[in-house]
Amino acid sequence: MHLKEKIRSLISNIKMLNKEEIEIIVKMTIVDDFKESTLLLKEGQIPTKCYMVVKGCVREYIIKDGEEKSTAFFMEGDTFTPHSRNSKPSKFYWECVEDCILTISNQSFEEEIRAALPRLDAVFQEIAIEKINSAKEEWSQFVTSSPEERYLNLLATRPLLLDRVPQHQIASYLGIKPQSLSRIRKRLTKKKPKTLHPTVTKLT
Repeated sequence: MHLKEKIRSLISNIKMLNKEEIEIIVKMTIVDDFKESTLLLKEGQIPTKCYMVVKGCVREYIIKDGEEKSTAFFMEGDTFTPHSRNSKPSKFYWECVEDCILTISNQSFEEEIRAALPRLDAVFQEIAIEKINSAKEEWSQFVTSSPEERYLNLLATRPLLLDRVPQHQIASYLGIKPQSLSRIRKRLTKKKPKTLHPTVTKLT
């Protein structure tokens, strides 16, 4: 699929936009390539850019007590923005887990596109509300689930992630050690060997 067509397809998932608005956004969109392991944001930097994944996977993490703690993964169609709009230094890192193609926006781009499409303010606000509600639901589920339940939920909702991210990063995201994840996988394999996801081949 041609790059512009892929971007058009992803933006078309925003149901509140009409065809004309989608075409304007596609035409104005800025796209760039990033190699695997590229850091888009580091702790202490003031974030100024927002991204959408056209191709690839980006990991968000923090460093606590000398260890990386994965907090989110973004794949095709996902957008990720600074946690604060108040020019505060970031507590997070954004790292390309794979070679990535990303759309890029900053404040000046947003001003230009809002001038071209004034209705986008309402659209962006609706999207922000949806993301906040989704994050609340995910966090509520996370804190009330056991590690095994968290893994099963990830398996059900984002199975492709398990093929694309190293096992130690998946474990960190689930809030457990890699050894614990291995035990969970072995235990579940004995229970349901035919229905489980194949062994993760990308190891630490």
